[in-house]
Amino acid sequence: MASLNKRILQKSNEAIKSFRTLKTLHSQDITPSSGSGIHCLPSRIFQKDILVGKSLKKFYTTDNNNSIKVLSLSSILVQDGINIEELPILIRRATQNSFPFTSYSYSGEKIRDESEFEDSFRQVLQNCISVNDVFKLLEVPSDKVRGYSAAFALQRLHVLKYLNTDWNLIHSFIRSAVMRELYDTVEKDVGLLSNRTLISLVECYLAAEGFSPKCLDAINIEVQIRLADSTFSIEELLTLANILQSGTENIAKQVPFITKPKTPTMSIVSENASRFLSNEDEDPEAVRMEHFDKFCAKLGPHFHEEIKSNCTSILKNLWIHLNSRLYSEINEETLPLILQALNHNNRNMVSFLEKPMTRVWLQLSPDSVQTCLNNLVRLRVNNTSIFTVLGRWAYVNIHKMTPHLLLSFLNTYIQFGFVDKNLFKVMEKCLQLKGQQVQTNVIAMCVEYCRTSRYVSPLVMDSAAHHFTQHGYSYEPLQLYAVLRAFGQLHYLPSQTTDFLKQVEHCLWHRFDQLDEVQLLEILGSFTFLNVLPKNFSQRVTSNDFFHKVDKLKYPNKIAAVMWLKVMKHAIIMSMNDDVPKTLRWLLGSKARGSMYLYQDSRKGAVHSMESALDMTFGSKFHHILPFYGCRVLYLDKNRVPLEVIRTKSGSVDIKDNVDKRLVFLLRCADHFSVNTKQLLGAQAQRLKHLQQLGFIPIEIRMSELHYAERISPFHLKEVLKQHLAHLVDFEAVAVVCADPKYQVPAVELGESISDWLGYDEQDMNIEDDGADLKLIAALLARQKGQEVKDSDLEPKTT
Repeated sequence: MASLNKRILQKSNEAIKSFRTLKTLHSQDITPSSGSGIHCLPSRIFQKDILVGKSLKKFYTTDNNNSIKVLSLSSILVQDGINIEELPILIRRATQNSFPFTSYSYSGEKIRDESEFEDSFRQVLQNCISVNDVFKLLEVPSDKVRGYSAAFALQRLHVLKYLNTDWNLIHSFIRSAVMRELYDTVEKDVGLLSNRTLISLVECYLAAEGFSPKCLDAINIEVQIRLADSTFSIEELLTLANILQSGTENIAKQVPFITKPKTPTMSIVSENASRFLSNEDEDPEAVRMEHFDKFCAKLGPHFHEEIKSNCTSILKNLWIHLNSRLYSEINEETLPLILQALNHNNRNMVSFLEKPMTRVWLQLSPDSVQTCLNNLVRLRVNNTSIFTVLGRWAYVNIHKMTPHLLLSFLNTYIQFGFVDKNLFKVMEKCLQLKGQQVQTNVIAMCVEYCRTSRYVSPLVMDSAAHHFTQHGYSYEPLQLYAVLRAFGQLHYLPSQTTDFLKQVEHCLWHRFDQLDEVQLLEILGSFTFLNVLPKNFSQRVTSNDFFHKVDKLKYPNKIAAVMWLKVMKHAIIMSMNDDVPKTLRWLLGSKARGSMYLYQDSRKGAVHSMESALDMTFGSKFHHILPFYGCRVLYLDKNRVPLEVIRTKSGSVDIKDNVDKRLVFLLRCADHFSVNTKQLLGAQAQRLKHLQQLGFIPIEIRMSELHYAERISPFHLKEVLKQHLAHLVDFEAVAVVCADPKYQVPAVELGESISDWLGYDEQDMNIEDDGADLKLIAALLARQKGQEVKDSDLEPKTT
């Protein structure tokens, strides 16, 4: 205990000695106080070296029995985003009333409001059209031109020196003297200026070609002090952020804010000529090349880099400071402004706006909501929480919905693939109320949102069909593409089918040459999903001229164009050829690599799992990929035993024995169904129909089921397949047949080429390979019209 008291007494003596030394060195700066007052060194002495944080909280403890009140514990500095530096020593006389916590925050000099003279001076400055006019206005006693007036004059001069040329006629000494006096005045009184004036000075030095470094530093220091003191409002912080962001970008590009237009030289008032005019003997070229003042003359690349570095540092601190005030001070007016001020570097701050959004969303105006949506697209931020709240706002405020606001909603949600039921209700209500008066762009975007969301809305689709039937002639090519392709891909036929299809055929026929080749083929191909065959267009899309246009396309447009051509080809042949064995022989005679990614289950993990399960259960010689449709096929005999598949050198397949059952494995995932009706989408529905028409028994397996089984073990993967085939395959006989050594082959390795999984290669882009199939289509169409056709022309040609 004695040693402890000794250490405490030693610390107390050291603290008293430190205080006496401090008082001796800075006795003129220490203000005596009584009670619980504070003895503090003025912070203005240290403002150029340190930055005080948002709040400086001091925690003091003193032994109540000690007669000497000294500081026994260190102070704790709480601040946001600013480097913590050691502050001047604060000596406090603690009492019971203020013990144990006391909080202090430096607030700087008291900001002074504009006087009546300064307000009128600013208004008169705006009427000055030349530098000389500003110089004449400054001919007042020096005590009249204080901080506000000097700041206004500086801003106006920096604008006018780009807009006029009369500054060349004013002597450089006079210019530099006046500018130096203005800079010194602003530097001296910068702490008294309002926030708005201080922000305008920041904008001025960023736009100016030359600015006093000392004055610039004083402005930056004052900005950071007010940031730490939370003097700026949220609106002022956002304005400052926009100015700093655009200023640093322009400095990086080395492009001045204001360009100098060609304007005639302004005349100088004769009564001031003796004072301001330069020597007439000076070289006119030298005068024109002369800088405005000495600060412009010293301008260099290093000066630009220094300004950019300072602005970047302030901007970073500004966002950190603003982040700490989001929850307490944000409102329905400042929230969209914050989103507008964000850039790609600090877009992670959007997540901090989720809680404020849930608090103020009811008070948002339509313009504010549109600003939020447009800036989320600009920032490329997919925030489902904000999207859900905004969708709720759209439903509650449907009476405030405008076409432009609805387009912003649709564009944003389409961009990020966000499905919102409230927005579908808003779309249906708006289309129901507006009827034929709705804009074509709104119709097109509503249909496109339904297509991308896989949402089948009869009201939206019927409204679009009715609107197209009445106004289809006025649709632009892109609007045609957005509206028409959705019907087939969503597998929906409108109620008034006949009139709608007639208008579709009429518009496409007359705009055949105006539409993009890929878009035209996608529209025609998607209608085949509804069993609406483009028979009248078959000759035009298979002509040499159209083939030449497709052949000139680049990847991936060429791949897509050829894919839709093959979709139409298969749809026409499957629909018009009644001989199923011939059609199946034609299909199996095609190249196995010719399967297209429209039908291919292109999730290569599930595809590989399916192939592995079949290899482990039966062996690789008992199954193959069905050409074009991209799914695995297994053949069974009467004994429910798989049959061996014979592969020819040309790539086609054949079965040596009589086939009793044909099994086709279809991998299913959520992308194959609509989100509300749970029905198959157009491409998958057509594939299922064609396979059943060819005599295949579909075995549908969920992709998630395969993934889950594969994670456990290969045995579980094999068991999943057996569960789906238990009622079709005799696995006891399979064990005997597949145990034959001639069927034991190595497992298929995962291919490195992406074309192995997408189901296409360079040969798929060769249209000439389909020449024989196109002749078959022409023969089928001719027979349907009653023309005589040779039997050999109706025979499918294998590759």
